[in-house]
Amino acid sequence: MKKYILLPIIAAFLFIIYFAIKEHKPKLVVFIVLDQATPKVIEKYDHLFNGGLRWLIDHGIKFNNTYHDHGHTVTAVGHYSPVSGLYPGTGGVIANTWFNRDINRKWYCVEDTLSYELSDSTTGRSYRNINNTALGDWLMNAYPNSKIVSMSGKDRSAVLLGGKNPEIALWDDRSGGYTTSSYYSLSLPDWVTKFNQNIKVDTYLDSTWNRILPEEIYKNNTRADNFIGENSWSSNDPILPLQFDEFKLESLNSSFYETPYGDRSLLNLGLEAVKFYKMGLDNEPDILFLGLSAIDGIGHSFGPNSHEQLDNYLRLDKALGAFINNLENKIGENNTLYLLTSDHGVSELPEYLISKGLDAGRIPKAQKDSLILLAMNQIDEQIGEGKVNRYSNNFYFNKNLSPNKKKIATDLLKSYLIKIPGIKAVLSKEEIINGDNSKLSSRLKNMIHETKSPDVFLIPKKYWISSSSGTTHGSPYDYDAHIPFFVSRSSNRKKVNTVDVKSVDIAPSLARMLNIDFPENLDGKIIPLK
Repeated sequence: MKKYILLPIIAAFLFIIYFAIKEHKPKLVVFIVLDQATPKVIEKYDHLFNGGLRWLIDHGIKFNNTYHDHGHTVTAVGHYSPVSGLYPGTGGVIANTWFNRDINRKWYCVEDTLSYELSDSTTGRSYRNINNTALGDWLMNAYPNSKIVSMSGKDRSAVLLGGKNPEIALWDDRSGGYTTSSYYSLSLPDWVTKFNQNIKVDTYLDSTWNRILPEEIYKNNTRADNFIGENSWSSNDPILPLQFDEFKLESLNSSFYETPYGDRSLLNLGLEAVKFYKMGLDNEPDILFLGLSAIDGIGHSFGPNSHEQLDNYLRLDKALGAFINNLENKIGENNTLYLLTSDHGVSELPEYLISKGLDAGRIPKAQKDSLILLAMNQIDEQIGEGKVNRYSNNFYFNKNLSPNKKKIATDLLKSYLIKIPGIKAVLSKEEIINGDNSKLSSRLKNMIHETKSPDVFLIPKKYWISSSSGTTHGSPYDYDAHIPFFVSRSSNRKKVNTVDVKSVDIAPSLARMLNIDFPENLDGKIIPLK
């Protein structure tokens, strides 16, 4: 009889132990942002993964309905919102670059004129001019001994993920290694210097980028290779295999981070950082931020459903597998939490979309520039020269321009620019702010900053892009805004969560999971990461 009385007690005890293990706070968080990844492409190639992507999916909670809720879907904004909990309009990181009316020139999102790059002494990069904190800062407030390390092929990605005060932020120096700025360190750490010495980008010059699997698999899982609109990396047709011997060393150095080998290198650098900083070895959680850039580099040239992009995903899967196996062995089972998401999506090649019967196209640059010139000439005549600045496809009015002259300039821009093929609307900042609450309008509103944003915007039609070849992103449409989001851990079972998630929800939700405080004035809301 005693045996039967004890059985439910033992079962309850084991149940408590199981969930205590399952729910215990991670010692290390690995926050991975894939540049230009889309849920659609990951789902399409899911059956081919057998490495790290397979592990993250099979041990992950997949949040199917995760979107950036801002209208300008580019790299800086897409790395900023998930770790700050703020929309670009709220936080002031509105684009990769914009026109700064105060200094009358272009401003780069992580520009820091008070620091310098260690690799070449050019203007530094840092979080100095961003007036809010981010996830890593919140963690360090709660656990002063926690280590925050951020790295990416792109400086803006590493800086924006890392927040105000990481141990180090590192990015590709376009010369065959990784660097940082004097904001973070007055000299490159010895462990990074040693790592750089072993990269040896020059040894790739006699390499060939071949398919990692039989060609038939690519033919069965992607669109036709060398589709019209693709942009070759070499003088030959954009078809695998690609020969790196056509590159000069300077060119290969500058683009190495955009190749599959660049992502593999960054993952290895991440392992070295974990080792050097002894991350994940105590009870104060650490965060390693990784911005992997190859999908974006390859996607812009060849498109998301190309042979090249499939091969890149397969190589990423393999490299991530080695990375995760290393961490699981080093940090211990269930001690590492992995988050995987993306800074934005991408459109397919317009030519491919047209072949599927969709209204798509490339906005003709010559016609666009001609109509803009006509509008700007009329503005100069009617309100005076130098009152309106064009930067990219947006227009900035002088700060002291009168309401009447603003209206004249706005009306002229609208009358000319709506004639550009592929343009859906020409909207003033006020029209966006006062728009309705539809999904598209809300995304446009969330990108507006009171003083930094342009005064007049060109809004493209769906599936219309400005690139003359390849493809791009940046629109408020779902194909650019829909992003993958996985929360993975060795104890997790594969699960799909259909709750609606905004990218600004990720930071406060992870903070709550780590039981740390975060600012009250965030745009993001807490969602259970399970």
